[in-house]
Order: sequence, then C-alpha cells, then structure tokens
Amino acid sequence: MISKRAIIQVGQNDQNIPIEFFRIEDTMALFDFHHLYQYNFYQIFWFTEAQGQTQEIDFVSYPIEPHQIWIVYPGQVHYFDPTGLSGYYLAINKDYFNRILFKEVKQHSFTGNNPLKFEVTPEMRPLFLHLSLLIEIEHSHRQRAEVLEKYIQLLILHLQDLPVIQQRNVTIDARIHKLLELIEMHYITERKNEFYADKVALSVKRMNEILVLSIGKSLKHQLQDRLILEAKRLVGYTTDHIQDISHTLGFSEVSYFNRFFKKCTQKTPLDFREDVKKVQG
Repeated sequence: MISKRAIIQVGQNDQNIPIEFFRIEDTMALFDFHHLYQYNFYQIFWFTEAQGQTQEIDFVSYPIEPHQIWIVYPGQVHYFDPTGLSGYYLAINKDYFNRILFKEVKQHSFTGNNPLKFEVTPEMRPLFLHLSLLIEIEHSHRQRAEVLEKYIQLLILHLQDLPVIQQRNVTIDARIHKLLELIEMHYITERKNEFYADKVALSVKRMNEILVLSIGKSLKHQLQDRLILEAKRLVGYTTDHIQDISHTLGFSEVSYFNRFFKKCTQKTPLDFREDVKKVQG
C-alpha cells in the first residue's frame, strides 16, 4: 500500500525556457514518489522500458507498458514510482504548447481531463528515438527556443501517425479549444451558457452543437465534469473542511455541494474521502 501522500503544486524547473527534457532513469528525483503532484504545464512521457508499474492520474490507475507515449495535462494530479522505468520526459509551458498545437494538430484532441496515450509501433521507434536525441542535445547545450519549438512541432506531427490507445479521434476546432480554455478559467464562477457563447461569438445552440460533435458533451455537462473533478481532488487529496471546499467551488450552501457531490459520485464527500484514505493506506 502507498502511504498517505501530500499533493504538491509544481511549476517548471527552469522558468526561462518553455521546453525541458529529461531521461526518466537519470532524473528519478524529479518524480519523488512519496507525493502526488499537480502540474501547471503539459508533460509528455515516452516509457521505453517498464516492469509492470502503474501510474495514478486523477483517481484512476493505469498500467505503464513499454513504448507508450502519454500526454498529461496541466492541472491533473499525477503519481508514479519511477523505479525500474526508462524513457524520456518533456515538460512544456502550457501557453507555448497550445500555440504549437494549433499549428500542427489535425485529428487528435490534446485538450481535456482524460490522459491521452499513444502506442509507439516498432517501425516508428527509430524515428522517435532520433527525434528525442535531437531534443536532448539542443536542451543540454544551446537551448534555443526556436529550434526546440521546431522539434516539438515534428513530435506532435508524428504523434498523429501513431495508434491512439482507448481514445476516439475528434476534429479539433479553434473554437473548441477556446471554449475548453474558458471553462478551465471560469468553471467556478461562470456556469451560464450565454457567458461562454458570447466569448466565442456563437449562439448557445451552435456552441453546444460543436461541443457535442467534438467532445461528446454539452457545455452543462463539461462544466459539471470539470467541477466534480476539482471537488474530488480537493476532497480526496486535501484535509480541508468540506464547508471550506464548498465555498472554494462557489456553492452558497454546503448542503448544495453535498447533494451535487453525491449525485455525481454516488458517495458523500466524507465517504469519498475515507475511501481515498483506505486506498492510500
């Protein structure tokens, strides 16, 4: 069993460079597995060797298998034990990564609350190995942002040639990206369709149509999912009083929060917290 772990807010090591590169086996201290981490940047993991380990992302445990590339989004709570793992790790500034994404992404959504993973097929492994080495050399020596950006663009382009594991393809749309960014910024304080529709210059009906087409959810359901995810993070990973969490998330009464939480999880906040404690030991 894993002992009770604190949740640590993490920013990038070097604030002066938007892309950082590490080999997992050489920088195990970055992944101190006594804690859970919540990052404010994108992470890309390419696990080249694994020995039956798992990782935990927002209350869900996933097996780590060799030659998988994982995208972990800003805000997700992440934990894994790096012992016995080998591979490559990229930390990328959120705004910088989003700018690159919408130059290059054609079919896959890199925005959301579910982790995105790809299988690096045998025929594609040499390409990703060479590209990783190019990134490593540039990051270790000259650290030219414009060169690193070109390499990340190539990485994203080639990621789209890989099989996506348990992830449906969606057509990405700049308006969808803007809506998801707005939800991330305002989901606590703004819960009306009109606020978001106005920001992207769409009617409420059209906004919901393109949301459902792209991510399978209306605005109401996306806001609810984002709110309950944050509620689960605060209830499960902190010792804050439920009343304080309710206030933090914009509920006028703790009773409203308790009903919302139970409706979405089938558990009261206190029961959910106890269940998380049992899992963590």
